[in-house]
Amino acid sequence: MNKLYRHSILVLLLVSLLAVYGCSSGNGNNNAASGADASAPGTAEPAPENLASELRFPLAQQVPTLDPHLSLNTNVYVTLNIFEGLFAFDANFNPVPMLAESYDLSEDGKTYTFHLRQGVKFHNGKEMKAEDVAASLNRWKSLTGRAQASLGESEFTIKDDYTVGLALSEPRNDIISQLSHVLNNAAILPKEVVDAAGPDGVKEYIGTGPFKLVEWKQDQYVHVAKFDDYQSVDTPASGLSGKKEAYLQDIYFDIVTDSATRFSSFLAGTYDYVDVTLDNLPQVEGLEGVKVNKNLGSDINLVFNKKSPLFSNIKYREAVAAVLDADEILLGTVNSPDLYRLNPSYMYPENTTWYSEAGKENYNQKNPDKAKQLLQEAGYSGQEVSLLTTKELGGSFYNATIVLQKELEAIGVKTKLDINDFATLLKKRADPNAWDIYVGLFTMPSTPSQLLYLNPTYGFAEDAKLAELTKQLTAASTTEEIKAANDALQQYEWEYLAAVKIGDTYSQSATRDKLSGLTTLAGYPNLANTKLSQ
Repeated sequence: MNKLYRHSILVLLLVSLLAVYGCSSGNGNNNAASGADASAPGTAEPAPENLASELRFPLAQQVPTLDPHLSLNTNVYVTLNIFEGLFAFDANFNPVPMLAESYDLSEDGKTYTFHLRQGVKFHNGKEMKAEDVAASLNRWKSLTGRAQASLGESEFTIKDDYTVGLALSEPRNDIISQLSHVLNNAAILPKEVVDAAGPDGVKEYIGTGPFKLVEWKQDQYVHVAKFDDYQSVDTPASGLSGKKEAYLQDIYFDIVTDSATRFSSFLAGTYDYVDVTLDNLPQVEGLEGVKVNKNLGSDINLVFNKKSPLFSNIKYREAVAAVLDADEILLGTVNSPDLYRLNPSYMYPENTTWYSEAGKENYNQKNPDKAKQLLQEAGYSGQEVSLLTTKELGGSFYNATIVLQKELEAIGVKTKLDINDFATLLKKRADPNAWDIYVGLFTMPSTPSQLLYLNPTYGFAEDAKLAELTKQLTAASTTEEIKAANDALQQYEWEYLAAVKIGDTYSQSATRDKLSGLTTLAGYPNLANTKLSQ
């Protein structure tokens, strides 16, 4: 009879020691990653009678959907406060049970049994049970590429009212991390809501979180309110996990796409939290009652379309990797040497389990002569390279891409910029006939198996050896096995070049001292324990 391993040895079985996002503590900001409190150090806790009941929080983008299984980027700012999953990441990106009470894993690493918390209520008053969990997670899996890659044909099944099973065809050490990820979040919704979902998403936005949806006014705001029947866990609050208590009665997520308007509204007192550009930094530095936060946020990667006529040829990918000047691209993106760092690994150095320097000899080569030689060997004859980008998201994608364009044209590569709104960019990126190179900022994954560009559906990395090395990585269990498998995968990635790592970026925000308890993770806010003094 196989032994069952309880959640208490999660780290040993799932090897989910994950990235600590950020070199500095005590900060939270847009596009940053921190589990720290955004309140000023030493600020006294406001008395309950001195607390404001309403907070307005500015969003830099439109909200295309509130369906948590489809949510990316700005809409996650909202959905993570409405919906919850079986697990959530703490401040160090370790998965912690939320709607799950515990789980068992069979000795062969293939069978998961999830034990659900009892008495948890949805916003419509219904108690959450196994039928809701199974329906939600099977839909999530069908819509999420990284989940499909991990779960294969496996389905979540109902064992009893408070128990859900998952039987895999092979052992995987990343399942709990997949269930905790902030993007395309594995949120639990009522079964009837899942069953009624159409191709554009669910029709009702009902979760179990500390806030419930009141009104979504397109292009203006999303209004959520305190859910009085919220059932919190009693573990310490950390990141997106642990105890949650809604001190705010109402939150308005205002859609303010113009950065100058967001910042001027912050200065005018409309907002108590705002992203800060370098141009705006002098206006908030030293401002009484305001602190500036800097946090490690996204990493920048150049992704090749491996089905394009040119970049299906490894020589062309090698040529691009050879010419890249990471410092130049990073500086062109964030405009300050203080807001980036070089990093040859697909994980942050803080993530000691998964950080690797294998293949670093191919990083940041700055070698145009080598690049020209590789182009000659490949037979380049002036074909145009399409660079897919957008000016949205603060211009970061576009700024990185125009620096890349300059570096490519310096070695004789003819290029064109294909500039789109972000929604169109996403559609084109999924089309193998629509682009050649895409440069973007990525929310750092918690495990290498979550790297989008290693997935055949993202940049079309259909390579047998890459798939086999990824499989060996997710099946590893001991520290030694993990290191060997991780080094092998990263070494091969630097040879195969599904993507090229450029580096890691920081961003800045400003918060008022009267705002306390706000935490962010990978830039996404947990407003559950946030207090605002009047």
